[in-house]
Amino acid sequence: MPQLIDTVADLLELSGAAVEKQPDRLEVLLPAATAASLQVGEHAVLHFDLATHEGHGELVTYQSEFVDRLFALLQDQGRFAEIKVADQYRKQGTVALAESRFTVLNGLLKALTASEQRLAYLCCYFKYTAISDEKREGMVCAVLNQHTLAPAHRLVSQLSMVDCEEGRSYTGLEPLPFNAVYRAACRQAQMLIHEELADFHRSLQRRLQRDITRLEEYYHSLSTEIERKIVRRQLTGTEREHEEARQHAVALERDRKIADQREKYALKIEVEPVSFLRLNVPAQVVAAELRCRKLSRETFFVWNALLKEFEPAICENCRAALYAVQLCEEKLHLLCRACSNCAACGRSICHRCHPGKCPKCGERWAQP
Repeated sequence: MPQLIDTVADLLELSGAAVEKQPDRLEVLLPAATAASLQVGEHAVLHFDLATHEGHGELVTYQSEFVDRLFALLQDQGRFAEIKVADQYRKQGTVALAESRFTVLNGLLKALTASEQRLAYLCCYFKYTAISDEKREGMVCAVLNQHTLAPAHRLVSQLSMVDCEEGRSYTGLEPLPFNAVYRAACRQAQMLIHEELADFHRSLQRRLQRDITRLEEYYHSLSTEIERKIVRRQLTGTEREHEEARQHAVALERDRKIADQREKYALKIEVEPVSFLRLNVPAQVVAAELRCRKLSRETFFVWNALLKEFEPAICENCRAALYAVQLCEEKLHLLCRACSNCAACGRSICHRCHPGKCPKCGERWAQP
């Protein structure tokens, strides 16, 4: 009961109500529109214990219509919030540390300067429903740096250990467009959901294989029996054709039953976004110069003051997280190994500069 009282009190305060809390009830003053939506008076007493409810006021339980009306009233609130993490210790010597943490496999990296910044991170909460012969539900949270798209999933677990306040703060670097951040969050959520459902998927596969094996053994025995009958009776002509037709029908029926089992155990996953939280986090941003042959470019690396570590660089083609990077020899894109060469002909080819296929041998590449 205390949890229900606290939850209802918090939700009513979010709707603009004044709430006085007692151990077993709430006395509330509601805005007129809110009172009308909840179908109670503007001054209402909400009871949470049937034993002390004397007939006046609203009795609130987990199954009561009042709770349903309250959540329906607030269903579109709480979708987005912003909080600022208090200043943290920012490591000194990150310039030298960046040069030891990151490696350029086909070029040179020179860290230049470090500056204190406040960066934006987006926490995207997704609800998923996995449906097969059983149903599983769950929620994942994808956290990304809005300036680099680097994953930072451990940020949320660190929030309980630091001071935070609502609202936003100035961020020195310009965040990437929201649609780019959201697409990256969806990719991260897909991987997180895949990890969470790994055991469930393995269980489905085991049961599917068990059922297929049983079907194959059963229909194999039927087919073998027909074959023995043909041999034992030395059937020929129309009789043999009849038994062979039966044998073919058995094979067709086996294939149909196996297809039914595959459909039964097929895993369908529905995903929907639930809410978004933007974090403003202190960081050290290290500017660096990258060189390959006669080309050079500037980039930056982020030392996260909350995680106490450097965030990975991101492949500019497939968005893989990297600490060892390949440089594109045409425009110095930061690449992973897979996106920096052609697996078929072995040449160094940037998949970002040449999307779709290798310009040398024509080998087609999977789209990131």
